Amino acid sequence: MPGPPRARAGSHAYGVAMYQRTSSGHYFEILLFTFSSLLLYHTGVGFVLFLVPLQIVATRRGIRSLALAAGVFFAVFLLIRFWPAVFSKDHALPDILGAIEIGVAGVLLLGMIVVNFPLRRRPRTLVMLLAATALAGAAALPAAVWLSGSPAFQQSMNLLFADISKTLSGVFAPAAESGAGAYFAPMLQPARLRQMAEAYLLRSLLADYAIMLAFSWWAGQAAASRARTLMGAAPGFQLSRFRLESGWLWPLIVSGALVLADLFLGISVWAYAAWNIGLVLLFLFGLQGMAIVLFIFEKYKIPRLLWFLLVVGLVILAASPGAGLFVVLAIPVLGISENWIRYRIPRETAPRE
Repeated sequence: MPGPPRARAGSHAYGVAMYQRTSSGHYFEILLFTFSSLLLYHTGVGFVLFLVPLQIVATRRGIRSLALAAGVFFAVFLLIRFWPAVFSKDHALPDILGAIEIGVAGVLLLGMIVVNFPLRRRPRTLVMLLAATALAGAAALPAAVWLSGSPAFQQSMNLLFADISKTLSGVFAPAAESGAGAYFAPMLQPARLRQMAEAYLLRSLLADYAIMLAFSWWAGQAAASRARTLMGAAPGFQLSRFRLESGWLWPLIVSGALVLADLFLGISVWAYAAWNIGLVLLFLFGLQGMAIVLFIFEKYKIPRLLWFLLVVGLVILAASPGAGLFVVLAIPVLGISENWIRYRIPRETAPRE
């Protein structure tokens, strides 16, 4: 009879016992995390966290369990969307915006599977993340071209932004009597709101996708690895060890040059790709900057409370009109500067993730 699975649960006696108990409820655990993910998706702001339970499944149980959880999620998701139309004559099938929502959910689930896919010679998780983002971009490009010429989509968007404009106008109605009302009035027009939304999405959609996948992977594996560490397993990915090779500077420089060319000259469609690539790389160098700060905190054994206060302070500063741009750029610049200033990890040490 084979012994207990010490390779996964660690050598601690209580860890082995816990693993043995949870292995008998394998499918129950998958369903529990899957429905937690569904609940987060349908709770408004919880949307940004709905992939985290699925990543916990991937870290604890592997790619097959993740695929099963993603399949169950998508099946229940479709059932919720189509149930009223199938069983009630008063409800129509999801409109074009509903179809877009289904597509976005599917692409996010597939991206999570790609990030965790076990290749024989698996590269860094960062490379898998960028591969998932590239696949999402390849899927989004023909969809965007088709939607731009769809009358049904244009009509739905006009109605959507008309409702948003009406809601925002009601919110800012008390300011209409002051000078601020004259300032906000042109910005709250439906056409203006749609123009701003399209400008933002076209330049940052893939960057938002990559950031959401990266955060979900980090949060999910951190939660699962912490539980496994308590059972005696080796710790997983640590942000303080994250760094990029110097070659990552070149695509940042090229994309930055194209962004500047778009701002001053206008280069049409190519600018959208440059903005997305540049924002993704700026985010990655920002992670490296945060890794440097965490490394210094760990080196000098600064209390965790100060870590938390630092993060809260950075978020507040980033949201403030005056210091926001400085904070957003200062952290990535700190990460970029490690190509010339050796703050922590020797150059010969290979990056882990």
